[in-house]
Amino acid sequence: MKLSSAILALSTTLAAAMNNQKDAFHYNRPGMLNGPNMWVFGGQGMRIYSPDGTQRKVTTSANEICHNVTGYRGGEFELSCAFYDIVSDGKKFVWSAVSRGVSKIDVFDIDTGATVGSFETCMTPRDIEYHPLRNEIWVRCMATSDPFGGYMDVFSADSPGSDSSVSINLTGNHSLSAYGFSVIDNSLGDVGYATVWNKPALFKIDLSSRKVLSNHTLPAAYGGYEVAYSRLNRHIFVRASVCCTCGFEGADLGEDCGRYGSSNVTITTGPAAGEVLEGQCGRCDGLANVDSLGVYEFDTATDKIVGNHVMPDGTGGDPFGSPDGRHIVLVGRNGGEVIRILKAGVNGERSTVAIDLELGFSTVDEETSVVYNDFAFIQTAVDDDIMNTGKARDLIVIASGTENKVAFIDITDDKNVVTIVTLSNSNVMTAKKNRRQVEWCVGTPYVWVDGASADEMYILNIDTKQMVTTITGINSKKMISVENYAAKRTADLIAQQMMAAVTDTDQVEVKSVNPAPVAVQNKDDSDIDPVGIAALVIGVCALVVGVANMVYMGRSKSSSEGGTDESVDQKTLGSKNLA
Repeated sequence: MKLSSAILALSTTLAAAMNNQKDAFHYNRPGMLNGPNMWVFGGQGMRIYSPDGTQRKVTTSANEICHNVTGYRGGEFELSCAFYDIVSDGKKFVWSAVSRGVSKIDVFDIDTGATVGSFETCMTPRDIEYHPLRNEIWVRCMATSDPFGGYMDVFSADSPGSDSSVSINLTGNHSLSAYGFSVIDNSLGDVGYATVWNKPALFKIDLSSRKVLSNHTLPAAYGGYEVAYSRLNRHIFVRASVCCTCGFEGADLGEDCGRYGSSNVTITTGPAAGEVLEGQCGRCDGLANVDSLGVYEFDTATDKIVGNHVMPDGTGGDPFGSPDGRHIVLVGRNGGEVIRILKAGVNGERSTVAIDLELGFSTVDEETSVVYNDFAFIQTAVDDDIMNTGKARDLIVIASGTENKVAFIDITDDKNVVTIVTLSNSNVMTAKKNRRQVEWCVGTPYVWVDGASADEMYILNIDTKQMVTTITGINSKKMISVENYAAKRTADLIAQQMMAAVTDTDQVEVKSVNPAPVAVQNKDDSDIDPVGIAALVIGVCALVVGVANMVYMGRSKSSSEGGTDESVDQKTLGSKNLA
């Protein structure tokens, strides 16, 4: 055989062998992430960090995952990295709504951060919800992508590329925009709910037929927008919007109606209630005696409103719910002077005010601004504390949009103890547009707070209430704590079974037999030696545990060899068919 032919045959054989090992390589590939990590999305793309921020594990450029769109008011194409919402399914993928004016969502591999692809959905996705029981990802969009499209879409969490037909019409006119949010949760079973900013109703959705079942009126409202959901009492908290006057002397908004102009609108609240006057709707938040509906509390068991909630000054506030559903935080247009925390009650009863909290942050020149738009709720019990500190935690972390400070609020046993920590000693405000992102790296003692205006990220220890790390040169829009909980649970179950086997073996009693004296004792080689059996079982268990740990820990090999361009400073201070 010629040498060239031999080489060709050998290379073909090796290629076939490598191709046959793709499945093995996939689950043992380098750069596998282990445990909780912080995924940060922004104008530079996506980066994945260790919980304390000292190690950057993955870098994906903006060109790979952002989308080219026309400018907000037309013009040239530009790369949009807005990242409106990010969710993890905890087992396979991380899902992101990236850009305005694009009918796509991006999907990433949960184990490596690798880009899986961009998948078609409805136009301008803004809100994403994961439904674990149905194994579905629900997407809430601002517009339809075609004349027959809908404002919501659904993906199989296992197969983002599969095809299905979804057309959930929330407006009655597919050409209209439908800004709003959705509530999708295991505790609601086969239904979900959605709001539309200019529709005074809460829409009930059948998740199986993917149709609107009913809509429930929000009295006197122009529309519904932000929502929070309590799993504790199964109530939805809906921010109601209203109409107000502008364009004339003595109007609610003054003589200038601003960029959005004016039209004849029906006023439903305040001194001019019942009149048709020049004004605008949906942009009247925080106006005294006008924004008086606040937040409606809706009982999903009876589909009825059980009450409404306002800020201490009588105006409305945006609702934010805690993961366990015990608390709802209301944030008004008061420059952050005070927040109202509601305590969820029993199903069917109106929630009560737990506390009105003044954090003492500056409100200078921001007296009518919303300066909080994100919170971290940290809730751990002693017996489920995966940080092994033996501590129970019940904290709310709020970052100021008017100062370079963050507040830790300990609400354990209604103590409501506030600790203020300085994020930066700079005289320049590091918050962008009075807003900050706050995210707890779940399962660790670290909470992340961004300083997007200065391209900085601050990592703090939640127990010591001290700065741990400052990352510079990082542009952030959204961040999320991600861990492969399915892989973790599998490893935990293996370890538990092995420990149980070892424990059972340790309890085997080796009994000593005292035979009667004889002149000669014949020993049968087939006798069973309990000690030997016990040793054998322990050895096998140890071998299995070792192999399991080796496979699982192999996932933690990070691709840290890649360079980083930011400095780390250590401080004391639609349409898919479901399979």
